[in-house]
Amino acid sequence: MTAASRGMRSLVTESKDSPASKVNANDNSSIITSGLSKMYEKLKAVDSLNLAVDSGDIFGFLGPNGAGKTTTIRMLCGLIPPSAGIARVAGFDIIRESMKIRSVIGLLPESSGFYNWMNAEEYLFHFALLYKIEPSVARNRALRLIEKVGLAEKAHAPISYYSRGMRQRLGLARALINDPRIIFLDEPTLGLDPSGQEEIRKILLELNREKGVTIFLSSHALGEVSSLCNKIAVINHGQLIAKGNIDELRAQAGVSNTIVVRVVNTPAARLQLSNMPFQGKTSEEGSLISVTFSEGSQGPSNYDNVIECIIKQGLQVYDIRRPDTSLEEVFFKFTRPKNVDSDAEKNGGVR
Repeated sequence: MTAASRGMRSLVTESKDSPASKVNANDNSSIITSGLSKMYEKLKAVDSLNLAVDSGDIFGFLGPNGAGKTTTIRMLCGLIPPSAGIARVAGFDIIRESMKIRSVIGLLPESSGFYNWMNAEEYLFHFALLYKIEPSVARNRALRLIEKVGLAEKAHAPISYYSRGMRQRLGLARALINDPRIIFLDEPTLGLDPSGQEEIRKILLELNREKGVTIFLSSHALGEVSSLCNKIAVINHGQLIAKGNIDELRAQAGVSNTIVVRVVNTPAARLQLSNMPFQGKTSEEGSLISVTFSEGSQGPSNYDNVIECIIKQGLQVYDIRRPDTSLEEVFFKFTRPKNVDSDAEKNGGVR
């Protein structure tokens, strides 16, 4: 056996204890990786990535530009081989069974190629035939998808006349032409106006809820990820740095929890708030005073104590809110270089 063949064998052999070896071969909608890596000469684009995406998840995959997101997606779709590690998609090994993977997934890459001389119907019909779908079924499915993605009025116009947003819609239709179990989306709403973005989100939710399609979503639209995804992973420099639901990510990022208490604005209330045992950021809003309390070394350890203290002071409480930390703030906590935060603190804030 040559050194090269021994290397390839070690690449695809799964240990009994590896996460990928524990995937049920019949689990046709899951994604799992163990130590997945990709080297380009001296650049390690993906570094020992361990992921687990359950059937029916809408899984957000986040990271800065160049973090390794697209490379990971290409490996999972069987388009490029890994340099090390193992992975299964829909129960299939990404090296030995890449053709089977391609038959059961849909992919919308960030940059899609199109046959500009075709119209949308011809284009989708062509790809349906490549999947060996019966012509009558292929024609009906193409027309149905054209309607679903909002291209019915332009179905017979050459693709060369399509805007970027229209091409993005067509790319999504192409990703769905084989009725996939799993879809991989790399910036799916790129180039779409707000109305188009909302339509795409509705389509994705419908696929997930009604058909149980697993969705692997890479996007810089963090509001979109936050509203759609039940699980999220963040990578940077090819390495996984955080994973979980949004609340778990907030905890991992060390983002402090806050509550905002608004009380009736009176001279007595202003005096009482200044004598509170807990520090809070106070601002006047007309007839109300808004006080923000944050957990921390100088803040309360239990918000029940804050409420109890305010009531004892006799302050007239208007409302109490607990604003959520945005995914954007959490993302920056994980990916912004540490010296940026320290420099910002020295200068009194981010500039």
